[in-house]
Amino acid sequence: MITNFKHSFARLLSVLCCCACLLLISVSCDKDKPKDEPKPEKAGAFFIAATGESSQYILTSDSPEKGSMSIADNFKQLELSGYTWIFNSNPSVAVGLIYQQGDPGVGLGYIVDGNGSLRESGQFLITSRFTSYGFFDRYALTSVGGVTPVDAQGNALTDSEGNPRSDGVTFNFFDLKSNFASHNKTITTLNITGNGEQATFSGIVDMGNGEFLTGLVVSQPRDPNAGGGASSGTITYPDSVWVAAFDANLNLKRIYRDDRISYSAGRFRSQYYSQIAKADDGNVYVFSGSYESTTTHPAGALRINKGATDFDASYYFNIQDKTGGYKFRKVWHITGNYFLLELYNDLVPTTTGAATQYGIVDVASRTFKWVTGIPAKDQITSTGLPTPHGGKMYFPIAAEAADPAIYIIDPANATATKGLTITGAASINAIGRLTQN
Repeated sequence: MITNFKHSFARLLSVLCCCACLLLISVSCDKDKPKDEPKPEKAGAFFIAATGESSQYILTSDSPEKGSMSIADNFKQLELSGYTWIFNSNPSVAVGLIYQQGDPGVGLGYIVDGNGSLRESGQFLITSRFTSYGFFDRYALTSVGGVTPVDAQGNALTDSEGNPRSDGVTFNFFDLKSNFASHNKTITTLNITGNGEQATFSGIVDMGNGEFLTGLVVSQPRDPNAGGGASSGTITYPDSVWVAAFDANLNLKRIYRDDRISYSAGRFRSQYYSQIAKADDGNVYVFSGSYESTTTHPAGALRINKGATDFDASYYFNIQDKTGGYKFRKVWHITGNYFLLELYNDLVPTTTGAATQYGIVDVASRTFKWVTGIPAKDQITSTGLPTPHGGKMYFPIAAEAADPAIYIIDPANATATKGLTITGAASINAIGRLTQN
């Protein structure tokens, strides 16, 4: 019995030794195995466009949360002024566009190169005027409606009375990865929604699947004798919203239609501001500021769920009910389900009316909060294109008797703190973060 015990004990010791050796080997391997660490943020800087007495300037800042800098410390003084700036993340680029009434527009781009330095990436000409813009795939896009379409021989298409048609929409594509090499295409929109009317487009939302969405402002054909640069005619369906999905060749893939809100587009003179934006989860929110005086719908929002081919019938957000009756003009996504709204100052908006009130909507909880910590609406003289970063919104604001500054808005509590001030500037036109591509 004692002998058997000795043999059993010996085998037990042998097993324990083997286990200990395996444990030591495992620990040693774990020490040698590199740990997964968060990737560091790409090198980059905040790109700031500001206007002085007569010129527009480009400045850069690593941290616009505080302090001040002079417009004299600019990176570059631009030859032209009046650029509208838009920013893309992949590839990371700042694109400036100048609208020149009925004349061709001009544009230029900036990137952060491999050395971490800001440099111009190209200039281009927008052969048609434009009223809407955005990014899709590898392209910056502009569009304009109210164009007279032509046949293969270049002859104008006419209506039943022999008048030139006005239902064409021209898209300009500028390749961000090929020095803004461009091409354009005009499509016709007559009866695009099946009611005999034409459309002007508002906004570009890249769906990441080879398609983009754009809002349709559906109207009667324009009066051929009417002057001005308007792209749309009389709105006869003010209580309906349409959104079109196109592919890269501008083939119409589908149309989303609903009668719970008015059309999705902010209005200022001849411009059509996008009111369609995508949340982090891929769902698209279609907002309507209910600009038309003839609509019976309040300003609100609907939802297109990711991958869906129709509006979500269970989702409706009456935003105007939360704002005390004010309607909105512009919409920007911040983070998660938070969006920043720019609201008209008057309860009844007009194309030239001021819009210097701001609020945060949470589209998940369907709540609204006025932004606090910014100058009063009657003190704001201008604002610039904001940019989201780190879960906050960086918003350029100029107010009376003060240097323009970047305000950092926390969407969770709708409060803003004053950040970087640009001395010597009349306004800050835009801010965006550029990173190395």
